[in-house]
Amino acid sequence: MIQGTQVFSFIEKKIGVTQDGEKYVAVNVLSKDNQKLSFISKNEDLINKISSLQLTKFQDIKLSFNFIRQFNREKRVSYWSCELIGVGN
Repeated sequence: MIQGTQVFSFIEKKIGVTQDGEKYVAVNVLSKDNQKLSFISKNEDLINKISSLQLTKFQDIKLSFNFIRQFNREKRVSYWSCELIGVGN
């Protein structure tokens, strides 16, 4: 597992429910080189924290995230999965 923290420009946040009934939050941001990225979390405490934050468009926001190596045994491939684990101003 690799942990990272980076400052991004906030665009929007979306809170929703998956088809399986799991609540999630998606935070859409711009990187310093203007690439649009989305970070997703299903952690209830983090969802509540993000929903209570008063964020304005293009405000700098500090995000913490984990990269985890995942393996698909059927297709014999691996890939990196990213999960949002923290947010701050």
